[in-house]
Amino acid sequence: MVRKKVLLLINPNSGKKNSKGQLLDVLNEFSSHNYQMEIYVSQKQMDICHYIEENGENFDVVAIFGGDGTLNEATNGLMKLEHKPIISCFPTGTMNDFGTNFGLTNDMVQCAKIACKENVESFDVGKMNSRYFNYVAGFGAFCNVSYETKQELKKQLGNMAYIIKALHEIPNLHPYHVKINMDGKEFEKDLMFGLIINGNRVAGFEMVEQDDNTFKDGVFDIILVEHTPNLLELYNYPLGVLHPELNMKYVERYRAKSITIESNERIAWTLDGEEGESTLVAHIDNYPRALQIYADRKRIFQIKK
Repeated sequence: MVRKKVLLLINPNSGKKNSKGQLLDVLNEFSSHNYQMEIYVSQKQMDICHYIEENGENFDVVAIFGGDGTLNEATNGLMKLEHKPIISCFPTGTMNDFGTNFGLTNDMVQCAKIACKENVESFDVGKMNSRYFNYVAGFGAFCNVSYETKQELKKQLGNMAYIIKALHEIPNLHPYHVKINMDGKEFEKDLMFGLIINGNRVAGFEMVEQDDNTFKDGVFDIILVEHTPNLLELYNYPLGVLHPELNMKYVERYRAKSITIESNERIAWTLDGEEGESTLVAHIDNYPRALQIYADRKRIFQIKK
């Protein structure tokens, strides 16, 4: 019998330390299913991306131990390969928005069992200019919160840490005048912020109405929040963003395969909760079902319900 090869890529700085204590059990699970293993521990930012670029095609599976930012690195490496291994995701970060789409929790042993059952789901990948993302690209108000919030605070408080940080950002908010091309439709707006979403969750919150195919339908869900001169109305933004069933003033929702956003001033973007580029023009495309991941289909159904 030919042994499958799995590359285990570990971000030692991600999440809570107790998840790392399960690593030996994970290795045992893969070994009991006749996997040949290689382990690499990242040493610096983008290390995992580069390691996959150089070595990824030699493996059937890449097992990613880290948060959403670590998985973003892996995706940027995988998308450059002709032969793309299947992803086995071991969420060890704070929010783990992406893994939740596929029924994955921070129980490392359970994630290994899911991988060894080899139930595969495909998912779309987004690309903003030259960089890929898994589940969200965002700009404007509050979008810097995820990567500027201190890691220790995120570990202790979870998504409450983001809310606390966001409240401190309110005095610094300002609108961007942008030109938008969305699947060929052009318009201009003054926006406080925008989110281009592939999936349901962002920062631990359900921002898109749940659907089994949201992450693999070839289309982004887009939230644009318009500028309001009334500061009191800022407090209505979260309701409109966090509750997709509500038709809130200033919060607009679209669906599109491609979107270009232009501004006269540089806009700082975040990708999968990590700091992205600051640019005048952001061109964003959807790559349908570009990658595959091992998923717990039974738990996906339970989550969607």
